[in-house]
Amino acid sequence: MNKGSVVTPSSTKTRVDLPTALEKVWQLFRRIIDPFLESFFPKPHYLEGEVVQQTIEMASYRAKVPRLLGIIGVVLLIPALILLALSSFAQVNTPQLISAIAAIAALFFLFTSAQEWLNYNQWRFIVTDKRFILITPHPQRRGFADVIYLKGGKIQVLDTNFSKSPLWGLFQMIYGTRDVMLSMSGYEFLETGAQVKGGLRFPDVTPEDIRRLEELIFG
Repeated sequence: MNKGSVVTPSSTKTRVDLPTALEKVWQLFRRIIDPFLESFFPKPHYLEGEVVQQTIEMASYRAKVPRLLGIIGVVLLIPALILLALSSFAQVNTPQLISAIAAIAALFFLFTSAQEWLNYNQWRFIVTDKRFILITPHPQRRGFADVIYLKGGKIQVLDTNFSKSPLWGLFQMIYGTRDVMLSMSGYEFLETGAQVKGGLRFPDVTPEDIRRLEELIFG
């Protein structure tokens, strides 16, 4: 080697061995939390080569209303708690009562917001080239959700109705959305008319999704 030569370090960065301690902690956390979250927000499992043709969710206002209620709840709760603390310290009864009522109302808004947000994220109707996949709230376990896999052609009836809720029924009149009744057993005829027999009610579906769904099921 010449005395004047200089040895330079390699330009290639030394690769950090993974997983590091942080990665291990994160993976452990995911192994614990993922099964818990799956109980509330289950993810469908697709077959090899299965192609999703359409995914139907509830109308967008079903997500905007909970967000608005949450904002109102937070904006109302913070000053209510401050006023409650000050009035309690000063031992003034009237402001203390008003702030307590405001705090209770704020908590109600926050609870309703969380409940409606959870409900919005637990409704999905996925149509693939091989089957139908329904993600719905569990009928017997409040707050939990379930995944239902149906073979293509099993759904025999698609019917639209207004919501049973006056509030969401008003939104449906404005936006043209409807609750969609899906049934595998057809109609039941009564003296006063016909009704879907054993149907599942999917709430607040847009007109565009209803038309597309009709084409995929009956087309």
